[in-house]
Amino acid sequence: MALIVLTDAKLAFGHVDLLANTAFSLESGERVGLIGRNGTGKSSLLKILAGIEKMDDGLLQYQQGLRIAYVPQEPIFE
Repeated sequence: MALIVLTDAKLAFGHVDLLANTAFSLESGERVGLIGRNGTGKSSLLKILAGIEKMDDGLLQYQQGLRIAYVPQEPIFE
């Protein structure tokens, strides 16, 4: 069974689609790298997977008991 399954994800900022019908799955033992230009949705996808951001539409499923953390590139101090 997959650890994470993302189906038909949609995310837009204004009229700009960052994720359009995006699908993704991650199996146990797999490693993934995200490569792309600035502003193409890499960080947004990671934040969606970590539960920090919400998609406009789509389905996100996790294996029961899975924990995900997101560490931003720039630290945020409060």
